[in-house]
Amino acid sequence: MCYNCYGDFMRHKYITLFILILFSIVSLVFVYNNDFIYSKTIMEITSISDISKFTSTNTLGLKEEHYIKEINGIITNGRKKGDKVSVNYEETTSSIDAEKYRVGDKVFISKNEITGLKRDSYICLIVIVFVLSLYIIGKKQGLFSFLNVCFNSFIFYFALEFYNMGFNLVLLCFIEAILFTIVSLLFVTGNNKKTYCAIVSTITTLTIILILLFIFSLTGFKGINFNQLGFLTVPPEEVFFASLLIGGLGASMDVSITMVSSISELIDKDKNISINNLKMSAMKIGQDIMCTMINVLFFTYLSGELPILVLALRNGYGLLNFISAHFSLEITRFLIGAICIVLTIPISNYMAIKFFKRGEV
Repeated sequence: MCYNCYGDFMRHKYITLFILILFSIVSLVFVYNNDFIYSKTIMEITSISDISKFTSTNTLGLKEEHYIKEINGIITNGRKKGDKVSVNYEETTSSIDAEKYRVGDKVFISKNEITGLKRDSYICLIVIVFVLSLYIIGKKQGLFSFLNVCFNSFIFYFALEFYNMGFNLVLLCFIEAILFTIVSLLFVTGNNKKTYCAIVSTITTLTIILILLFIFSLTGFKGINFNQLGFLTVPPEEVFFASLLIGGLGASMDVSITMVSSISELIDKDKNISINNLKMSAMKIGQDIMCTMINVLFFTYLSGELPILVLALRNGYGLLNFISAHFSLEITRFLIGAICIVLTIPISNYMAIKFFKRGEV
């Protein structure tokens, strides 16, 4: 009987994988040939030839090569479909102001100028690799994770619509964070005690963080340089406040489900485990994951600023000046996220022991 069950499981697994691969191939073929749905003119590059080359030098004495190229192609949509087009295009070695194109690329053109690369086929390929990897490694739970991301994207979109209607951004983000928590954990871990315990732990942590942020906001966000958000047409403090709340959510939710699952597993393995031993084991687990999670946050925020940092240093911008002007935002996000991690560990421990040991804490 067990062999039959295993055989049915493997058969369903391979059928699902076949359907996913078939759907992926159809999607790729469609996206690569969907030029007709665009209102902008699209050209497929057939050849690229060099016209001239020159070198520029900036005020720091750094040199950069510039290449004037002739790009030939064929229009693939609209009334001029099939027409041959030739445009001149300037490339640089840094590619800061201009992209580098290859034969076979599809680009948008306007008034005989290239305005950008058609990227939907590349994005589709990345999504396909992502979904197939999720299913092959995570099986059904992997697909649920992808559906969870899609559902959370819809929640985020509707929250932005409500914000455009005049609702308070911070309140919207807090409600959004609660919905993210409930939906994400239900999708990933299912309808069980562990899920509800993790949801309560995460929301409790977020509530405490919200209170701390309100206290912090009474200082007027002194010590934080908002020059990086100077492009906003609304007060940057409100947007930054909301980003701190959403940023802390991911770290809190991850730690919460890890701690709750660990405590649940300890109790399942030893029904008679004492409360003191359970607390000590849970805190040991929390200490082990705390360091790695905080490092994940640090490297995540660091990587977001790395391209701008390299560009600034290459153009003579001082490191200390850059940190003062740009890193204060990232450092604050990192610290709030780290506080979320630290707070979530004891809160999750307390909640899990309450849930699984029938209130004996």
